[in-house]
Amino acid sequence: MNSQIFNVDCITSRANSTIVKIAKLTNKKSRKEEQLFTLDGVKLFLEAYGFNAKIKCIILNDESVFEEDLIIKLKDLQSRNIQILCVSEHVFLKLTEENAPQGIITVCGFLENHNFSNIIEDVGADEKIMAFEAVRDPGNIGTILRNAAAFGIDRVIFSSDCADIYSQKVIRASMGAIFKLKITVSSDLCCTLEELKNKSRRIIATTLRENSLQLRKDKIIGTDVFVIGNEGQGVSEHLMAISNETLFIPMCTNTESLNAAIATAILMWELYNL
Repeated sequence: MNSQIFNVDCITSRANSTIVKIAKLTNKKSRKEEQLFTLDGVKLFLEAYGFNAKIKCIILNDESVFEEDLIIKLKDLQSRNIQILCVSEHVFLKLTEENAPQGIITVCGFLENHNFSNIIEDVGADEKIMAFEAVRDPGNIGTILRNAAAFGIDRVIFSSDCADIYSQKVIRASMGAIFKLKITVSSDLCCTLEELKNKSRRIIATTLRENSLQLRKDKIIGTDVFVIGNEGQGVSEHLMAISNETLFIPMCTNTESLNAAIATAILMWELYNL
């Protein structure tokens, strides 16, 4: 029993006040109010531990069996006064969204390399940046983050109506990339992009228009900022109006447009290979 290993009582009631508070973190509003989010599973715990994230609490299914290396890390956290809670399986299932949970949930504070502001004050001159407007599918957002980490993108900017970066579905799909990237969530993406234009960045909206640039035919540079739009509607007219250029990815005719995450991967690969 993990409660014996960590010398704590096993929580068996779903009505326990701490459990109720943690369960509310499945809701975006509660995450924002508390500045906390949860990670489900061993891999994401190890990512948070290795990244030295602000771990606030660990919840363990009392009946789960863990490898010795994981137990050593958990005991290290406990020695630093980070709370370890052991709960019954009945209680644990209230907190997880996984179909096959691994018996460990990590509660973290919002990450320091993420900011929720229209103004980006620390943009490096050589940062590779991509921006996203109203991309609402959590799987797409998570995959975008995973692609960004793989292809050397330094900062990802999301409009505030994109899927929440701290939802468990996004984090799961990101495969830990969320820890490695600078992320900005802007409530006014036009304002943020205008600021980047003022820093001599070229803003390029991805859409097909009469005078659009063609990927691989027309020149792009590492400081260009590509803007990807909503899965169904694409980039809004307002954002296209402030963009310096538009660009399209050449494809076979009579085919559907690419999934947002796939189109993003192609553009990121191009930036990576400049």
